Amino acid sequence: MNLKRALGIGLLTYVLAFVIGIVIMFLFQVDSSDPFSIPPYILYINIGITIILAAFFTLWYLRGKKIKPSVKEGFLFGITLIIIGTVIDVILFSIGALLSDVPMSLLDYYSNPVFWISLLLFLATTTLVGWIAGRRQ
Repeated sequence: MNLKRALGIGLLTYVLAFVIGIVIMFLFQVDSSDPFSIPPYILYINIGITIILAAFFTLWYLRGKKIKPSVKEGFLFGITLIIIGTVIDVILFSIGALLSDVPMSLLDYYSNPVFWISLLLFLATTTLVGWIAGRRQ
């Protein structure tokens, strides 16, 4: 695994998914000040977009010179993306809790079953892309 490449592409994946998520909420006129009142259909749209982005960015990661595409590489890249996302979420929720009057609980956010299903789909996507890319070589 090329950790430096994975971290860079992982950060880009998170930022792009975050920006697209904000654009989606703007287009559907959703109040983003309370992340727990976001309608489920917005969550599903954002999950779908995130999974598509994960597939594309996994392919990009796997095209690295020192990387041999495989199930293992896809899985490890997915784990790296999850760790990056968790760290950034903790930072953003901490800042949000300090600057907002609305109580924000990362535990409540992570206790949503939809979150865990999307996390599994996300990891399955990066692993599947690694497997497919490895078979093409």
